[in-house]
Amino acid sequence: MAAYAALVSLLNNIQQMMNHPTLSTSFDNIQIQSLEKKAALLLDFTETYNYVGGGSEEAEDLESLIASAAHTAEDMIESHIVNQILPLSAHDREAALSFPLYLKKKRAIEEKNAPAVGNGCWINFMQLIKNQLERKKRQLKKKTHQANLRCLEYLRQIIEDMDAIIQKANELKDKQRFTEEHSTPPLTLSLTQTREETAMVGCGDELIQLLDQLTGHRSNRHIISIVGMGGMGKTTLAKNIYSNQLIIEHFDIRPWATVSQQDNAKQILQQLLSGQEKSSDQDVDKLGEQLHKTLFGRRYLIILDDIWSVESWDEVNRFFPDNRNGSRILLTTRLSDVANNCGSSCFPKNLLDENESWELFCKKAFQNEDCPTELEEVGRKIVKLCKGLALSIVVIGGSLLKSPRTVGYWKSVAKDIESSPNSKAKEESLDVLLSSYNHLPPHLKPCFLHIGVLKHINYANLNILRIIQLWVAEGFLKSNGGRVLEEIAEDYLKALVDRNLILVSRRSKNGKMKSCDIHDLLRDLCLKVAEQQGFFHVITQGPVLGTERRLTYVGRETATPLLARSIMDFVIDEQECYKHRLLRIGHALRDTAVEESLNEHVNLRYLALLGSGYRVVLLPSSVSLAWNLQALIFDKYSSEVVAPIEIWKMRQLRHIKCRRIYLPHPDGQDELLILEHFQSLGKAVNLRLSEDVCNIIPNIKKLHLEYDGRLEGFDDSLKKCLCNLDRLHKLESLKLRGDSGWWVYEMNEMLTFPSLLNKLSLKYFEFEWDDDLRMIGSLPILEVLEVASNWNCSTWSPVDGQFQRLKFLRLYSCDLRCWNADSCHFPVLEKLVLNFLLYLEEIPWGIGDIPTLKLIHVELCSNSAAISTIKIKDEQLECQGNDDLQIQIRVHNYKLESFMAMVETEGLTLNNVQFHQYD
Repeated sequence: MAAYAALVSLLNNIQQMMNHPTLSTSFDNIQIQSLEKKAALLLDFTETYNYVGGGSEEAEDLESLIASAAHTAEDMIESHIVNQILPLSAHDREAALSFPLYLKKKRAIEEKNAPAVGNGCWINFMQLIKNQLERKKRQLKKKTHQANLRCLEYLRQIIEDMDAIIQKANELKDKQRFTEEHSTPPLTLSLTQTREETAMVGCGDELIQLLDQLTGHRSNRHIISIVGMGGMGKTTLAKNIYSNQLIIEHFDIRPWATVSQQDNAKQILQQLLSGQEKSSDQDVDKLGEQLHKTLFGRRYLIILDDIWSVESWDEVNRFFPDNRNGSRILLTTRLSDVANNCGSSCFPKNLLDENESWELFCKKAFQNEDCPTELEEVGRKIVKLCKGLALSIVVIGGSLLKSPRTVGYWKSVAKDIESSPNSKAKEESLDVLLSSYNHLPPHLKPCFLHIGVLKHINYANLNILRIIQLWVAEGFLKSNGGRVLEEIAEDYLKALVDRNLILVSRRSKNGKMKSCDIHDLLRDLCLKVAEQQGFFHVITQGPVLGTERRLTYVGRETATPLLARSIMDFVIDEQECYKHRLLRIGHALRDTAVEESLNEHVNLRYLALLGSGYRVVLLPSSVSLAWNLQALIFDKYSSEVVAPIEIWKMRQLRHIKCRRIYLPHPDGQDELLILEHFQSLGKAVNLRLSEDVCNIIPNIKKLHLEYDGRLEGFDDSLKKCLCNLDRLHKLESLKLRGDSGWWVYEMNEMLTFPSLLNKLSLKYFEFEWDDDLRMIGSLPILEVLEVASNWNCSTWSPVDGQFQRLKFLRLYSCDLRCWNADSCHFPVLEKLVLNFLLYLEEIPWGIGDIPTLKLIHVELCSNSAAISTIKIKDEQLECQGNDDLQIQIRVHNYKLESFMAMVETEGLTLNNVQFHQYD
């Protein structure tokens, strides 16, 4: 994994550097092309070599050497670039440090594994480097061109050395191919003959549901998959189904195979034929034919436990006949996409709740005895730390079974679990979960580890957009044709969700992932593997080695390692951080030193700053020297930002997010630079959206604009420029905020929206309801619409055929009185949110008949509007039997008495709605 991430980052860096008009000329093109070609060959090796199961020591050494070589080559390139942009400073030590570290690692591996090729050359070269370092200590400053020559010389040496690394990689690959062709994997023992009773709690309802599906009246062959992350109890549930008396009596035969990660059809078939006479030299077809004959005409239940790939399923599925007699196949898998591609009905296995966790713990820790009263409090604390994961509860409960039953000892166990990622119980659980990591394809491994580290830094749910931006900036996303990296990152996130390694904790208004979470045990696995592979370091205590590339500090302040590229922290001393010239990622730093950061760190890719109270931040004109800056983020409580005109020269810029940012118009520039990667901007205040600006950011997807007539420099030309919005053909999300002092009635005449617009928010604009919303309703893929307007317009009558894709509608602080609509006007609406509609008479009755509608939320609206929602709910229950529609009503205290009186007068109750009152 470390080698893959390092090589992809190096190749991305080469591509960005070569596309730069000036920096690319400072390198030898032939040298760079050679490096790119050799890095691509090594990347192909890391993508195709089978690391599943951990790999040999030889493979791990080679991967470490590849990663070190790629890192060093990248250091040389970026050191050279920085020296082109900034004068050489006294802190220019990265190149002098990185290359000897690489040589040291290489020599250690060579001495351990085999005689080194050209050892004398390396010894002489090491002596040369040592002499150079000694001379450097005696000098106060070196000339810039000397540093450049050194970087290029180191780079040349790395490129030459890659030939030997490629040769070792090819030899290792050939060795693996030979081993796979000439070895017979050990046969996994079948569990069909020794099905022990397994403790199962919290699965009563799940067991009943599955038994019903397995023994139901459906005659054709049916496939069911139990899906969930490792350690949730999928196999335990399957075992209890297998041994259930109803299942034993219902099915004629019940073969079982544990698939795991072998992907070996012959082994699977041999397990399914366990107990039958068969020849050891039979091939897959002969075994499959024998199994088919065994199953034919009989009602069978086949259980395939822990299946990892669709290929495994496809190889054996052809031997399972459909006898039209109610035969069933039950799969357990960690991968949702495997379940879906097998054509099965998915049955998600959930985490245990608090009571179920306690019951399982007691069965393991006390067996048939009751929990002593004095241990219950600390015992429940231990259970709570397991976060509902059955595996952790079983392992920890089992370890306590033969341990001292004293409060003091159990408290020490709880403290150990809570504070130490290396406790014995955790280690046993992590060993089981490690297979989920080992089975990941190379491109998902760094992403998974990174999420675990982010979770450790910030215990709240993880923001999806922030994760994606960090992945892109880190450089370990491999480009794929014409697709933007953010889209590739979304696919990777979905893949991790499908593998049940991360959970979607919150979705946006249109159903897309907004935040995610990861189980604490998986987080600990990420931290352990990341530390072992040198991918990320969490510094809590002890010395800093100085060679860590990605790190965070927890609960301490300390000096920053010279080679650190990513710093994720809230308490680090910024002055230490700002001394490092090759820093790429600065996350959660203070905004008080933003100018110093941008002046010193021209290699930054991602800069996220925390606010330090209200202040106006003036970005320096030198911001454009940050040649590879991709994301500039000030948190929502941070300062207002004033940007210089040079910001339009930042060719790698992708995202700007600020509480408020003032961007100058790019006047007076001889040639406009197209920011082809720029994707999101918010919140820009009084931006003059001229043709020039639209031409500079043609690929923007997310735009948040605010127009404030109270500010100096505001004029009508700003308003007229909004007619250029339709030039932004790739715009998907648009937020416009104005004030009633300047918006005019002619909005529909001067404003048209891009056809790809998916989300639209209009706040505090004055417009005509029928005319302007008719124009908005014609947008073909609009899914989210939020409207807030002070304009006094009493009636809205939507037109048939519009809002065909709208899922979320929010009307806020509008003077709407009469709303004439039916279910056909919003055919796929899922959520309707109404806030401060003080004059709305009622919600249209037909809204309740929308088949996809899940929620109507009415907050601080007129009493009559709130009453109409209760009637809609009652009608849906009585006439349609629809109990899925949720109604939420919030009423202010000063209206509570009159509202309750109307409820009583209408003969209604609040039994079927969620009711809240404001103080």
